[in-house]
Amino acid sequence: MKYMKRTLAIGLLIFVLLPAIAFATIPTKPSQLIFVNDFANVLSTSQERELTQVLAAIEQVTGAEVVIVTVSSLGNDEAFNFAQSLYTTWGIGKAGKNNGLLIFAAIDDREFRFHTGYGLEGALPDSYLGSLYREYIIPAFGQERYYDGLMRVLISDNGLLPALEKEYNVKINTNSTLPSRSAEEWTQDNLSKIITIIVILMLFTRGGRGLFWFLLGTSMGRGGSNRGGGFGGSLGGGFGGGRSGGGGAGGRW
Repeated sequence: MKYMKRTLAIGLLIFVLLPAIAFATIPTKPSQLIFVNDFANVLSTSQERELTQVLAAIEQVTGAEVVIVTVSSLGNDEAFNFAQSLYTTWGIGKAGKNNGLLIFAAIDDREFRFHTGYGLEGALPDSYLGSLYREYIIPAFGQERYYDGLMRVLISDNGLLPALEKEYNVKINTNSTLPSRSAEEWTQDNLSKIITIIVILMLFTRGGRGLFWFLLGTSMGRGGSNRGGGFGGSLGGGFGGGRSGGGGAGGRW
């Protein structure tokens, strides 16, 4: 009797706590390849259309499947696990080529990840994807400009489209243009240029050189801290049954 009561108590406890530890459900796999899957509803219809035009051009010319998925929340799951399950369940990439790339964002949790298949790890190494994440995703997503960040990841001079053109030795034609820069980004860019000019002028004047080395020595003596996005990977398949060996990058914005 005691054993039965204990079992019932444990079962009741699990039943009560289960909703608190439940993970978000992986979205149902589309019946056909859909390049932009905005379950979080952060993109307008025209923005989805522009992104789809670029991704469809990439797939048509190279065969590589680049798929964007946004969700509202991860529940209590981790971004890496969720993206890995999504990649596997949907099967992103061509069968036998493993040439898929998942671009994933959980908006409410401010989590972002790239997941690459084996076939794209050489063209899109972790370090490269990490640089795209830091340069384009963090600043744009931090201002809730999700389309801007995604489009810059795709078509900037160092974006995915030029990288894939180089990998496959092809030309991918699109009519897409880069989004205009925000006032904050303009200020940051011009501020960095002004600082660079000041440093150059300091180095080419006698008094400036002394002040420069003094300031440099003072800053080095203080130490500091660094905060940035981390790298990760995935193990999964593609729409045609691809696999991944753990390539990818991402973090919180």
